[in-house]
Amino acid sequence: MNAKNRIYFDYNATTPVHPEVVKIMDEFYLQKFGNAGSAHTFGLKAFEGVHWARKTCAEFLRGKPENIIFTSGGSEADNLALQGRLYKYKEEHPNSIPHLIITSIEHPAVFETAKFLENQGFKVTYLSVNKEGAVSAKQVQEAIREDTALISIMYANNEIGTINPIKEIGQVAKKAGIMLHTDAVQAFAKVKIDVQRENIDLLSVSAHKFYGPKGIGFLYVKNDDDMEKNASSAAKYLRPLMYGGSQEFNMRPATENVPGLVGMAKAVELAEKDFDLEYSRLVKLRDYLIDHILQEIPETKLNGSRTNRLPHNVNICFQNIYAYDLMIKLDAAGIACSVGAACHAGETKPSRVLLGIGLNSDEAAASLRFSLGRWTTQEHIDELLRLLEKYVTEMRKKA
Repeated sequence: MNAKNRIYFDYNATTPVHPEVVKIMDEFYLQKFGNAGSAHTFGLKAFEGVHWARKTCAEFLRGKPENIIFTSGGSEADNLALQGRLYKYKEEHPNSIPHLIITSIEHPAVFETAKFLENQGFKVTYLSVNKEGAVSAKQVQEAIREDTALISIMYANNEIGTINPIKEIGQVAKKAGIMLHTDAVQAFAKVKIDVQRENIDLLSVSAHKFYGPKGIGFLYVKNDDDMEKNASSAAKYLRPLMYGGSQEFNMRPATENVPGLVGMAKAVELAEKDFDLEYSRLVKLRDYLIDHILQEIPETKLNGSRTNRLPHNVNICFQNIYAYDLMIKLDAAGIACSVGAACHAGETKPSRVLLGIGLNSDEAAASLRFSLGRWTTQEHIDELLRLLEKYVTEMRKKA
């Protein structure tokens, strides 16, 4: 089947690169291809691209250029935030055992990093979530200890789309004098984030989730008020994961991936340009899909919050159905969706996220995720609904 005839409902896994992003990346691949660290004209052109990208990404968050540390993506940004912060805290408090607070349904980039740190002797608290997949500020407050070095709560869950009360959690963290990190990989460019208003100290982003290229992202790191102009406070709060050159304020050595980071910045620019219009359009399509599935297909239920969720995320439990088989049927008919997060879609065990919100193993295995995006249309939604009703009915009859 030709790719043009296929319908894509897996924007949470990755997004197609926007043509305008490809255009600016080509410019830096073919014309402004210099090393941003070189002093000649080719290098200066590349350096200008890096500066523009850093400024564009920072301003979208209401931050400053020196807040942005470019990385290879969200997973590296999460690792830099968690490992970097806890090891730095250990250096500053050699007689302590640094403590980390996360939720039980974090993305593997945070969850597995926390497990690694725990195996290294650090202390970790895993907060449970409610049936909608959210954690409360009160839970966070009650989990704080004397040696808590970092609180890491995802902005919105990648599987069920539920948005956490980050502003309230940020207030708790600020009052306690503890840094707050949020994995915003799924939320960035989908909902409005203001790091100052929400008291976010560290924030992870990945470009391929919002029509940018794969292999590039960033970690936002707060700046202290007493820092010199154009200087980053990253080294004050984090220990680097790698050593070598002085790139990224001495936090990440390597020649800058200039085409990637300008491509990411262009994707940010495009997201800001029509943010409100696209947000409203996606919410309308999302709610239409949810309503019609729940009304027209018996024995279905929505996973996650009905209203406090990402504008493009729909996760449905089709009871008495094996979701993987339904996904394969849809794929054969030209529709792509997901049984969970793409980074661990090959696993056969039930989703840790779905079990975490109270589903049993059968219900978790009966759940499918549909994620909408810039090129999703009403016609696509209607075709999905038609095929879902047909296949679910057929599969239940054979069960």
